[in-house]
Amino acid sequence: MKRIVLWCALLFTAILAVVWPLVPLPSASHRLASLPNHNPDFQSRPLKLSSEDRAFLGQADAVQHLVTMRSGDRLVLTVIDGTQNRHAVHDPSYCFSGAGWQIQAKTTVKVPSGDATWVSLAKGHQKLEALWFFDDDQHQFTSLLEYGFKTGSRRATLGLSGAEPVLVTLKSFPNEPINWDRVRQILLPALGFH
Repeated sequence: MKRIVLWCALLFTAILAVVWPLVPLPSASHRLASLPNHNPDFQSRPLKLSSEDRAFLGQADAVQHLVTMRSGDRLVLTVIDGTQNRHAVHDPSYCFSGAGWQIQAKTTVKVPSGDATWVSLAKGHQKLEALWFFDDDQHQFTSLLEYGFKTGSRRATLGLSGAEPVLVTLKSFPNEPINWDRVRQILLPALGFH
């Protein structure tokens, strides 16, 4: 009798292991589509993702915008929803390093509802700055471990444990300084990251 119960439990677990990943999860694509294009403090326009970016992202959904703030500061905003491919979501520092940028400084800064990572990068005579964080529609955080826990919990609960965290990256143009205080205090809330 114990053997039959054990075999039934094993069969049930095997079926569950095959079927569970096939159940679709609610994605964060509506958040990507609802990013505002303008308000009194900024204007933005969509940018097309490169074919290399699309290939790397696979099934992950992403948008990229050129944002011009009223102050004249320009930056590129990228938001990635990893619901369909969370392996495409990682610490952006790896991409910067892979593109030849060297990290000069890295620190954690406060954003409206949590923390973000700010980095200063250099490649030859060019300098670049970036800010990145995960946003779960409630707060911002920088921990990849927390991202993994939240996305794992969502998969285990079929999305009932909360919203899918998205990766938000803002980067300056080379040799164009940015007022990051204005970005954190004005732009992020205007974009819906509050």
